[in-house]
Amino acid sequence: MIAENQRQREYWNQRLCRNWGPEGAGSVVYGRQFNLWRYRVRAKVFRRLVRLMGLQPDRLSVLDVGCGTGFYLGQWQALEVKHLAGLDISDWAVSQLAHVYPDIALYRTDISAEDSILQEGAFDVVSAMDVLVHIVDDAAYLNALKNIHHALKAGGYLICSDSFFHGNSKQFEDYWRGRSLSFVTSAMHNSGFEVVSRMPMSVLMAAPTDTRRRELNERVWEKMMTPVRHSEWVGFLAGMLIYPFELLLVSILKESPAIEIMICRRQP
Repeated sequence: MIAENQRQREYWNQRLCRNWGPEGAGSVVYGRQFNLWRYRVRAKVFRRLVRLMGLQPDRLSVLDVGCGTGFYLGQWQALEVKHLAGLDISDWAVSQLAHVYPDIALYRTDISAEDSILQEGAFDVVSAMDVLVHIVDDAAYLNALKNIHHALKAGGYLICSDSFFHGNSKQFEDYWRGRSLSFVTSAMHNSGFEVVSRMPMSVLMAAPTDTRRRELNERVWEKMMTPVRHSEWVGFLAGMLIYPFELLLVSILKESPAIEIMICRRQP
């Protein structure tokens, strides 16, 4: 486990050092401009989610797990949360964020570590957006949920995102593992969480991995995205054109073929 954690730390140190921007936390191959449009959608979805949950940010203590380049720290800060903290496995990320957010407590640790450094019951909300999917080992994944449960107050919320496949899980290389909805639901229950709801976070701006013809649809989507890989200008135009349709779809659909947000409540 220690060797695995070290590989993950080195991977994210190198990735974020080379790509300190939305593409580093998002999809590097599609460049900065397309990822900027993707994160514009994420910002609107995230803030709408906070409103729908009825949360009062100015009364909350929040931890953002896998804070990376600080996008969700910025979202929480804009919502004026009472107490905000961030956690990341990358030394590089934490060192950079310390300059941007000098008043925020930052932890450089692995959320799946066997010994958590987090105080028990310290937070009302933990956000882990596009993070747990990068814990490829199932035992480490379960340990991450255990640590998050430990850090949350009773009745507190975990907000996380993933593909939540209706079919089988899927792994890409050694840094991404999309798990099935049944696995995640069971893991949450066994870790002391109640799954409250799910909602779309991305529909058109990510590969349609949760479909009946998954491999075919992914190949078609990747083919259509080929020009974006090779030109920032194309990425900008593609993002600008897709953006309004993406906003519409994430607001009206109940489920997404791409990426969803799951809201879980910590049980006593």
